[in-house]
Amino acid sequence: MTAKIEKMSTDVGVWQPGKPVQVDVEKLKNYVAVMAEANSEKLAEALEEKAIREDAGIMKQPTEAWQAAVSLTDAELVALIRFFTLAEMQLDGWYGGKESPVIPLVRILKERGGFTTELRKWVKANTDNRYLPYGSVL
Repeated sequence: MTAKIEKMSTDVGVWQPGKPVQVDVEKLKNYVAVMAEANSEKLAEALEEKAIREDAGIMKQPTEAWQAAVSLTDAELVALIRFFTLAEMQLDGWYGGKESPVIPLVRILKERGGFTTELRKWVKANTDNRYLPYGSVL
């Protein structure tokens, strides 16, 4: 009976959580490039299925993780804000809610004076996340 139990456990395997998603400049620049090339209505077509699955955790990273974005240009930040706004709406598992990366990215852009009324309106028009673009009021 012991041998049978051992065989069953090797057949089933053990679930292991995916690698934690790191927020780094290289990954962010890749998303900027995807946004430049993607049809904004079909973002999933511009990403590999594996990347969609493995990177979904980026939507729930703490605010401090987004300090990597400080070195980016205003144009790159705008592209990322658009990317993550659309990703939350179009990609399975990419819901950020009140932890959405859009919120810390908007803060960085606002601190530089680069967050425009037009971008705020665009974010609001392209999301159903009530926390965007500024986060929770409390």
